[in-house]
Amino acid sequence: MQVPSSPLGRRRFVAGSAAALVAALSPATMWPLQAIPRASGAVPQDNDWLPTSTLLRTLPRLLELSEVPGLALGVVQNGRVWDGGFGRANADPKCSVEGNTVFEAVSLGKPIFAYAVLRLVDAGVIDLNRPLYDYLPIPEADNPLMRRVTPRHVLSHTTGLPNWRDRPGPLSPASEPGTQFSYSGEAFLYLQRVVELLTKVPFARFMREQVLDPFGMKESSFVWLPRFEGRKASGRDQNGKELDIYGALGIRAEQIAQQWKKPVLNWRYEDAERAVPLLNPEWPVLPLYMIPSSAGSLLTTARDYARFLARVVAKPPAPGLELSEATRKAMSTPQVRLNRALYWGLGWGIQRDDHGEVLWHWGANNSFRNFVVADTLGHRAVVAFTNGEGGPKVYERVISAITRHDHPAFLWL
Repeated sequence: MQVPSSPLGRRRFVAGSAAALVAALSPATMWPLQAIPRASGAVPQDNDWLPTSTLLRTLPRLLELSEVPGLALGVVQNGRVWDGGFGRANADPKCSVEGNTVFEAVSLGKPIFAYAVLRLVDAGVIDLNRPLYDYLPIPEADNPLMRRVTPRHVLSHTTGLPNWRDRPGPLSPASEPGTQFSYSGEAFLYLQRVVELLTKVPFARFMREQVLDPFGMKESSFVWLPRFEGRKASGRDQNGKELDIYGALGIRAEQIAQQWKKPVLNWRYEDAERAVPLLNPEWPVLPLYMIPSSAGSLLTTARDYARFLARVVAKPPAPGLELSEATRKAMSTPQVRLNRALYWGLGWGIQRDDHGEVLWHWGANNSFRNFVVADTLGHRAVVAFTNGEGGPKVYERVISAITRHDHPAFLWL
């Protein structure tokens, strides 16, 4: 397979060791910290990803220097889940980030959807290697290349499709499916439609029933929930303007749902299509603007996402909820190469370097910048949610400090 460039372009990364980070950032009093569940000054073991009190004391100053309002962290270590919040959730100085603050996960929802799809594979409901067109022959996919696109291609981002179309028209892969990395949210929406068809359950409800509720993710949803009001983080752009695009859209979708007498949780793809002009008359009816979306509409907390990660890196698997051993192995098996250290599996990026192998993913949209790393062999993981465009400056340093090494994925983005 060919080695492609990053679909988002390359961004310069200023490397620095965890020790340099701690030494350079003095403790700050900008925002109060939550209680730290470790002994002060404790020295982490080599396999310990739980953040030290020394690191946590640097975070308010790091947020200030990066012009990022807030950060939520979730860490999994051998079945233990730790979470913490730092900084502000929105413009209200009294609204601090906590472990249960709701963030826009954006693309961090893709690994969760992939997990649900792989459970369907184990159940014999869907075949990773059967073309989507065989299941659902939509008109825009009626061309030779699209008729060969499979769920495996979607989850490994090798469909050849762009991330999103900017105008209505056919789905046209730029390369032979399965041969080259091409990050695509558009492809995820096609697979979402197939899942709805096969399960006969609306997407958001399917995700709640198959993953979110069974995994104890009670504060997560692919559609807006009224109880999120007052607990959702707002983004902040580079000019300091507060952005809460999804919050406004979620509330508007709820209003439309009330008019239709059909909860958003029960919306199918066709309902989402019909709602787009009502959400914003200037938007074209395209998957990019649809709610719910497997590619980007997940709302979650650091605490909840850590619960999902605990399943991904669990030992031993819990019967009835986990993937089969063969499917778990397939999830973390490279399907396409990005560069010498990075690959893509089924729903996850894969990083292989001198420090071992980890799964990873990133999310970026509407001033939310998020990142997750999962070590399935070490049974540990860390996720970081930020609500500012400078978020990568924060999560790169924090995750490098927690894992005690830099990550090639940061250089690739």
